[in-house]
Amino acid sequence: MKRFKGILWMAIGVILIGIFYINHAPIVDAHTIDLIDKAHKINFDKYWSGFNINIYPVEIYKKNILKKDSIVRYYNDKFYEIKDKKPIYALSMDIDESGQAILLVTNARDFRSLSDVGNFNSSSADIYYQALIAHEAFHCFQADQGFYDVFSKEITIYEKSNVLTTSRKLDENPEYQKLWMDEMEKLIDCAKEDNIQNYHAYLNSYQNRLDFLYNNFKEEDVIEYLKYSNLYEKAEGTAKYIENITLSMLSDKDLEFDIISYGKGTSKYYDSGFLKTYILNKKDDLDWKTDFFKTDKIFEDYLLVIDYQ
Repeated sequence: MKRFKGILWMAIGVILIGIFYINHAPIVDAHTIDLIDKAHKINFDKYWSGFNINIYPVEIYKKNILKKDSIVRYYNDKFYEIKDKKPIYALSMDIDESGQAILLVTNARDFRSLSDVGNFNSSSADIYYQALIAHEAFHCFQADQGFYDVFSKEITIYEKSNVLTTSRKLDENPEYQKLWMDEMEKLIDCAKEDNIQNYHAYLNSYQNRLDFLYNNFKEEDVIEYLKYSNLYEKAEGTAKYIENITLSMLSDKDLEFDIISYGKGTSKYYDSGFLKTYILNKKDDLDWKTDFFKTDKIFEDYLLVIDYQ
């Protein structure tokens, strides 16, 4: 009888402890918190002055066993459970009801299981997780500069225009794909070796692509398409730059510039914007980042007037 009571009380204790862990807001995957804390310590002053990851609250998807999945906000080393909010199953950013830019993340374990599909080992998956945190945090930084509202407004307009049709036509055109890839190769040459010969080769390839656009589409459609692509380069290319810088720092490897193939849709603008950001950032005497997200400036406003004399 005593033995039975002992087992019963032990079972009750285990259940109570389990309920505590399941419902206690601070109990989030410890490895996830460790990676977030490590990402918070990365110093980006050399690459984009004023950008800091740790000023943005992080909302983490929390998987519960006995109740609905939920969200836990992690900010200033404290945890706050948010009820009745739909969990996020990916890494992203958002603006909360107070106007605060926030990071939305899944836990590192779930991210790693998804990353395994891409042949990541646990170490590289953790590095990539931190790099994507940096990427999304940079979108929060863009929002602080007022660019989030601009981007959202413009994209809403483009969704009702002809630009998506133009984009699809170009994505299926082998000649345009070749012109785009040639321009990317010239940008890669400039990124690897910054000299006047490579720069002029880039200018020529850029002009060839423009000529093709204006010779095959209406002028208003070309102008709209260029504005659309410039907007994505500005938003995603700069964030991709921060992501790649983070990967380089954490892996202790050089940046990679290779673009394997033409990316359909908006994916290609991540790479083109990254290359343009990298090239401009090498110009120590060029102050281009200070107001980049506060004005309608695009990369070409700076790239096309570089002085090599």
